[in-house]
Amino acid sequence: MTDIPFNLLFEALIFLLFPLLGGYLAVKYRLSPIIGYIIGGIFLHLLVGDRLPKAFINNFSILGLVLLIFTIGLETNFASLQRFGKFVILGGLLQIGISAVFIFFISYLFRFSVVESVFFGFAFALSSTAVVSKIIQDKGEENSLLGGIAIGVLIFQDLAFIPILIVLSSFGKGSSTWEVFQTVLLNVGKAAVVLGIVYYIGQKIIPMVFNKIAKVSREILNFFIVVFIVASLAFFSFFGLSSLLAAFIAGILLGQTFEHYHIFSQVRPLRDILVIVFFVFLGLSLELGFVLNNFLPILAFVCLIILIKMVTVVGIYLFFRFHTRTAFGLAVFLFQIGEDAFILIFQGLSSGAVRQESYNFALSVVLLTLLLTPFFISKKDVFYLKIRSFIKKYLNFLERYIVYKFDREIPNIDVLPLKNHVIICGYGRVGSYIGRALTLANIPFVAVDYNFHTVEKAKKEGVNVIYGDPTDLDVLDYVEGEAASILISAVPESFSQEMIIFNAKKLNPKIVIFTRVHSEADRRRMRDLGVEVVVQPEFEASLSIVRRTLLWKGLDREEIARKIKRLKIEHGMI
Repeated sequence: MTDIPFNLLFEALIFLLFPLLGGYLAVKYRLSPIIGYIIGGIFLHLLVGDRLPKAFINNFSILGLVLLIFTIGLETNFASLQRFGKFVILGGLLQIGISAVFIFFISYLFRFSVVESVFFGFAFALSSTAVVSKIIQDKGEENSLLGGIAIGVLIFQDLAFIPILIVLSSFGKGSSTWEVFQTVLLNVGKAAVVLGIVYYIGQKIIPMVFNKIAKVSREILNFFIVVFIVASLAFFSFFGLSSLLAAFIAGILLGQTFEHYHIFSQVRPLRDILVIVFFVFLGLSLELGFVLNNFLPILAFVCLIILIKMVTVVGIYLFFRFHTRTAFGLAVFLFQIGEDAFILIFQGLSSGAVRQESYNFALSVVLLTLLLTPFFISKKDVFYLKIRSFIKKYLNFLERYIVYKFDREIPNIDVLPLKNHVIICGYGRVGSYIGRALTLANIPFVAVDYNFHTVEKAKKEGVNVIYGDPTDLDVLDYVEGEAASILISAVPESFSQEMIIFNAKKLNPKIVIFTRVHSEADRRRMRDLGVEVVVQPEFEASLSIVRRTLLWKGLDREEIARKIKRLKIEHGMI
């Protein structure tokens, strides 16, 4: 055995430093680290690209890609699809189909080949689960209407990635239309048979096997995870199917076992490292000179992609009778091109279906949309208000159509004397619990929500609720905000909360406002705006657990009350 050569260690250090710096800067400026890794790879290519062993790096990047797809399958949450039913499944299907068709024609107009346009159509129709879901979770909005539907559609897209990958992996360099058609049919047939076998095994055998092995030894279980992944890849490869498809199915199967959390925790560290190699490899494959020479066409293409995807999403969810604010918010969450596109265009490049220059163009487009995503999402409410303000000022006929067709109906709220009443802004899970309690206490209230389906359901239950945007001054005026005694803001978005507070105080400076927040910074902000009662659910939950724990330990109630009061003082609640 000999020491590792210094040159090899030095090159490895250089290779790791660039993505490390890129990822650090991306996270610092609140971007996805994926962007930093790719940019790190671009600079790495500019400085030492010729000296790097690209074939060796490519092999490791493929392994990282396999593990990434495996963990996506492992984390796939079918409950998110069931929660909103057709709004996720049918909405997601329409979004992919319509977007793919329009992007295909746009790509063809930009003089890409028919096969390349097909790749771009399907690849660019998909959005970024990794980037968007993290932003939603960081904002604490995963349980809101907007966040829940967005995550559901993203998960549906991850599932739709399977048949898309099967179809596109059938395309090869120089293949005729008939050959491609035959290959697609063959692969679909193989996949259907294999998936049927896998489904049976996954339901009947795999959970039992993993449960037995988990009882033997943790080390044996960890080793069996690796054996299972390799066996899945070999099984699918025997039938001539993609290793990426095998990894995704293996992940879904293991996601049904009791041990899937342990499996994820064991695979994740290796996946994180090797996935970085994959994204660095993408950056190494990108020619910066090509991007600079074609920047205007790339920018024009990005603008058209964003327009197509946003108009498609808005149109679909307006058809489903969602409020324009919700439809626009979903469009902002889904406008970008996701990490699945990297996989699909890389598959096209590997098979010869996509040329190198087309690959560089596509990679640049995906990267630019991901760069824009955090900024667009953070400003989505500002953009919505500016667009509505522009329409109201210059397209008044369109504003009237939007208001009376999509955003408001004439409600019957004369059944209660609207004086000294309570206004509930947002009638989701939190708002409906509050409304039920007020009903039991015979306290008059009116609720406002911009989810048409929630309003329809609540009306059938006899709730005094109207369909409208609670951030709209006219809506708060309509529900007699100036005569109300209390306003409860049960909407999850901080921007919407601020708009509700501003408009409510404008109508009625004496109104008492209750609101909820997720972060300490938001709590201070609400206090500064004059909110009388700010509830932080996480802190309230911790107080409830503390109270019960201390009771269980035998402390008397007065002592517990003093300790709870102390915690509230330290937290600034008193």
